[in-house]
Amino acid sequence: MNPLRAIPAVDKVLAAVEAEAGLPRPLVVAETRAALEELRRSLAEQPAGTPPPSFEAVVAGVRERLATLRRQRLRPVINATGVVLHTNLGRAPLGPEARQALAEAAGYSNLELDLATGRRGGRGAYVERCLALLCEAGAATVVNNCAAALVLVLRHLARPPRHEVIVGRGELVQIGGGFRIPEILEASGAVLREVGTTNR
Repeated sequence: MNPLRAIPAVDKVLAAVEAEAGLPRPLVVAETRAALEELRRSLAEQPAGTPPPSFEAVVAGVRERLATLRRQRLRPVINATGVVLHTNLGRAPLGPEARQALAEAAGYSNLELDLATGRRGGRGAYVERCLALLCEAGAATVVNNCAAALVLVLRHLARPPRHEVIVGRGELVQIGGGFRIPEILEASGAVLREVGTTNR
């Protein structure tokens, strides 16, 4: 018997896992299909006569796959690491005032609307003006992450003939999402000059 014929139908596996999945149905269906496709490829590569897994084993594999996916959803955790600004735990928690401001702005807002004219306005006009005053600068630009800010600063400050950036080797770290400081620096067009050692 062809072992591929023993692979259960998607509907049959869904009937066994869907009620307890705790995930949106389209996601459960997609993960079930992906698991069965992986099983199909695996069986096709096995030597002839290799018995297919039982239905229970297939269902257990899909359940584990769905459990892994559930664990990846954002949820509150307790930071017992001793590191206050922990990158892997969302860095700094928002204070009550910041949470309240987010809640108030979560619906419709004048994000890009000039209330005086009724026309399209600047997205960050208010916060950029506040930032410029705070820094005693002529103007300011607001971005949503440090990597973007770093690229913009270097594009301005590290232009030829002053196109070198000096960075300590101890700062050549990954900053999240697979980005590393050297890659961010080089993306700006700057020439990277490493100094020091990795632990000083």
